[in-house]
Amino acid sequence: MRVSRRSMLKGGALAGSALAVPVFAVEIQQLPLVVFDSGIAESVAFAATQNGSGSIDLRHRGVRGEVTVGNPRYVTGLTRWSDWTVLRGLLEERGLRTTEETRVPGRLSGRDHLFRWSMIAR
Repeated sequence: MRVSRRSMLKGGALAGSALAVPVFAVEIQQLPLVVFDSGIAESVAFAATQNGSGSIDLRHRGVRGEVTVGNPRYVTGLTRWSDWTVLRGLLEERGLRTTEETRVPGRLSGRDHLFRWSMIAR
């Protein structure tokens, strides 16, 4: 069997791609699903700073029965308290648990009940 430079390059490219796909898949799973409300300035700024696997804008998709979140592994958001309580219930039904819940002052929007929160799969 003869080994040429071309066959070595092909084999190296194939092995490299086989290793890269699982690493990329793990990174995608660790990126959060980002939940925000485009009607709230602080929430939009929060979403802009997040690297997420996807996002849900509550202003356009709603929260009560209209949002289907699938089965995310990690979710983070900055929403009103009322939206947070509904989302928390939906996500807990899918096996996620709260890891962070912090009240955030709404200096730009004037909103009083904003919460920054995160949930992760058990």
